[in-house]
Amino acid sequence: MPSRGATLALASLLAIGLIGCTPDPGSVLTPPAAVELPPLSVSNETSIPISLIVNGEVIEIVSPGDREDPIEAALPSLPWSIEARSPTGRVLVTLAVGPEDRITATHGRATGVDLSCGRLRIWSGPPLDGPTFIPGPSGDCE
Repeated sequence: MPSRGATLALASLLAIGLIGCTPDPGSVLTPPAAVELPPLSVSNETSIPISLIVNGEVIEIVSPGDREDPIEAALPSLPWSIEARSPTGRVLVTLAVGPEDRITATHGRATGVDLSCGRLRIWSGPPLDGPTFIPGPSGDCE
């Protein structure tokens, strides 16, 4: 068993060491930077309102003919499971966006569909360029 003097010396060294590990009272601890979310955009060139759903929550209803680049609604953190639904609840198109996608101004994720009532596009990153519009089968907008 160490002597009382050795125990006090060890306790003093430990206290001095711990004091050296504490931040300077005048310093400011910087919180971690907030993760910037990539943009999410939609173009509803159909004649029906579209429900835009992210991670199971309706974030907005996109009116016929509206284009939002980017959308103004608040978005949850990544990953995103995105659906566009018709007024009857039918899933028209889906898109997944995750942190591993590394969305930039020149690289993104996109999807779209040509329906009998018009074209619907959703993208994160650069806009989706597509072929000439070819209407889908009748009744696909219900």
